[in-house]
Amino acid sequence: MKKKVLIIGAGAIGLHCAYYLHEKGCEVEVVEAAEQQDESGCSYGNCGLIVPSHFVPMASPAMLHQGLKMIFDSKSPVYLPLLRNIKNIGWFSRFLLAANKSKVKNGIPVLYQLNNESHKLYQELDKISNHKTQYQHKGLLMMCTTDKGLDEEAELTKIADSLNINTHVLSLSEVLEKEPRLSLDIKGAVLYESDGNVSPDSHMRWLKSYLEESGVVFHYGTATEKIMINKGRISGVKAKGETFYADDYVLAAGVYSSFIARSIGLSLPVIAGKGYSIDIPSEEIPLKTPAILSEAKVALTPLGHKVRLGSGMEFGGRVGELRLKRIQSMLDKTSAAIPSIQPMRAEKQTVWEGLRPLSPTGVPYIGKSKAYKNLFVAAGHAMMGMSLAPITGKLISQHVMGEKPDIDLGSY
Repeated sequence: MKKKVLIIGAGAIGLHCAYYLHEKGCEVEVVEAAEQQDESGCSYGNCGLIVPSHFVPMASPAMLHQGLKMIFDSKSPVYLPLLRNIKNIGWFSRFLLAANKSKVKNGIPVLYQLNNESHKLYQELDKISNHKTQYQHKGLLMMCTTDKGLDEEAELTKIADSLNINTHVLSLSEVLEKEPRLSLDIKGAVLYESDGNVSPDSHMRWLKSYLEESGVVFHYGTATEKIMINKGRISGVKAKGETFYADDYVLAAGVYSSFIARSIGLSLPVIAGKGYSIDIPSEEIPLKTPAILSEAKVALTPLGHKVRLGSGMEFGGRVGELRLKRIQSMLDKTSAAIPSIQPMRAEKQTVWEGLRPLSPTGVPYIGKSKAYKNLFVAAGHAMMGMSLAPITGKLISQHVMGEKPDIDLGSY
């Protein structure tokens, strides 16, 4: 008899869990609070980067130092509304404990392996989709506008070398050889050959369609209302007046995972980190290689006829609160680094905003719950949800089937 698995959440993480569980021969159902055509979530509005280059956990001494300087700058990409985050003191305490050299050293190989294996899986999925994911492998340019920034990025290549990541420190003229249609006001860049990208909306649309055609059952507009417990196991999930039963359950509800876990007495430290993205016609930014403006913390991804700009980290952020000063700063810093771009006004842009699920360590939660024998968790992927979605789905499928997972997350 097939094992039946119910997944809570149909974002990138939930869909990839569904894919690999179905591949294992499971009967899979998915409950999702949003409606079927709703594409407002992080799985659609992100920059689509697949980033083995992002091997340093978010909780690190460097990030802590940079963040503290940015928090009190009204135009910086980092924002921490203090009163709203009083309830998140526990999360920030864990973040501070994790932001040390020892834990970062332990986290680097874990994050790299997760991202690297996920990149390989994206290549497989792209073939299966007949290239409907719009996957590309062009690397990532970490562009630096200051000498100090370039020196710091160059220093990271020493760690990259130890991980067997091919990198190249490029001068401005060498960057322009790769991007001849741009005018650039930067000192140089580091090219990570390891990275790739997909079109988030194209990939998500293909994957949903593929799963539906394969027999995975979706229940949209079906928010989880109650998780039923019996003798140390999940016995069912009540949603929209209906009860769903399965052998095993996967919690993959993004920033809402913490709230759902809390309802059954589990502590799952995940808070919202709000980000923004804006799509610009590619003729205005004729960029060929995905890039990140290192000091400005702005990502730029070519996606067909558009280039997506993404930035922002608002701890405890809420959708509907547009911080126009910060969005304008993102646009101004992009125009300063790429002078060929015409000046843009924030209030005239169509701005996407979404809530990323942040774990305090910077490494996601992937595995089996200790409290409930048939509950599995896939949450807390921060800015790397799209990058880590396939490997997360594969690892969850291995945990559910009682197999030894390909990657040991150890203390994480």
